[in-house]
Amino acid sequence: MSSQALIDANDRLTTKQRYQSFIEQARKAQQVWTLSDEQGCLIIETGDEKVLLLWSEQALAEHWASKDHANFKALAISLSDMTEKWLPGMANDGFDLAVAPSFAGEGTIVAPLDLADELSSGKIK
Repeated sequence: MSSQALIDANDRLTTKQRYQSFIEQARKAQQVWTLSDEQGCLIIETGDEKVLLLWSEQALAEHWASKDHANFKALAISLSDMTEKWLPGMANDGFDLAVAPSFAGEGTIVAPLDLADELSSGKIK
């Protein structure tokens, strides 16, 4: 599937469908994608929450960055690093995750340890 076809297909999904697809694709590929620059990963503040954005595909991360964050690049994170290092650290630091946000910014906000459970079990709560 081309990058544009992937982006178009993703845009047609509901927030819940994008989240389910993220879990399935992340488990299949054994990696996830976020955005980073020289200073580190892009963290977005949504009211009271600070969230790290995650996608299952590089093209989706890059497409999202093209809107307002063109200086950020897609960063691949292995699923084992995400579940064993990143998510426990984020839980300790009080960060949440915005999983599979659409180009319009709609995504599922999830606590790090909940995401770790869902990525390891494949079962969505």
